[in-house]
Amino acid sequence: MDITILVIKILGVYLVVSGLFLIIKGKTIPHLLKDFFDHPAIVYLTGIILIFLSSMYLIQYNIWNGTWQVLVTIFAWIVMLKGLAYIFVPQLLSEASIKKSRSLFGVYGVVAIAIGLYLFFLK
Repeated sequence: MDITILVIKILGVYLVVSGLFLIIKGKTIPHLLKDFFDHPAIVYLTGIILIFLSSMYLIQYNIWNGTWQVLVTIFAWIVMLKGLAYIFVPQLLSEASIKKSRSLFGVYGVVAIAIGLYLFFLK
């Protein structure tokens, strides 16, 4: 199995599970995020892990050929940017995720499930 197909399948499962969690347990998200951002070392390590994983993929498979594989590359770049944000501007992420998007968790959940199913059944 091509690594890009494997990554897109794993990403699809992750998005479906995350979307279901957002819909079913959306009220607990602000508490989880507050606890997460109250521990700077964990936020920093999360950023490092995200940068490490996205770098591993991007070094091998930075694909811009106009096919569905570009979706994985775009996602890897977004993960890289999120990792950098966790390290350099965690307070900005904290404010954006806890305060401003509280009412949209259900919508995010439905969108995540739709994208996850699309990616999982792609190719």
